[in-house]
Amino acid sequence: MTDADVHLVAQPRLDTVVTEFQTDTRRLRSDYAGMAWLGDRPDSESGLLGPDYRQRNVDSQLFLPDTHWYDLDALDDVEVQVTVGLLQVASTALRTQGLVGAVAEPVVEFFEHPEGLPGVGLCLGLRGQIFSNLGLSYRVTVLSGPEAVLRPGEVDRSEDEDTATEE
Repeated sequence: MTDADVHLVAQPRLDTVVTEFQTDTRRLRSDYAGMAWLGDRPDSESGLLGPDYRQRNVDSQLFLPDTHWYDLDALDDVEVQVTVGLLQVASTALRTQGLVGAVAEPVVEFFEHPEGLPGVGLCLGLRGQIFSNLGLSYRVTVLSGPEAVLRPGEVDRSEDEDTATEE
């Protein structure tokens, strides 16, 4: 259960075809990046997060909104790398910076399509406890065979669309 709202804002996905150094095998490299705002979205004018300073649990699986839909059987040699960085710690009502808490090691997993369509897509898993609003930047890189992609992910999306799926 998540006590904190989580808002995912994706950057454009980058797809490139690369050649592995030792095997000369062609691979599709997809880079997914964006922001996950935990607790609140930043103010559009000041860029600051609100002073809602309280302890909240975070346990979310967030579908990446531009994920490719992959054939699970073709992912036997897939490589996935995830990087998450703390971007902002909100100030408290006393105008001091609050404690962050802990966000456990992020994970990326493949999940079935929520509407039952064929293929699996990428979910970013975040869990932990936070003591203030904060932002996390994320980058997920996937190396797979080009034939593993059943359907390319959407690239046209609204910046204000809330794509978080919470458990």
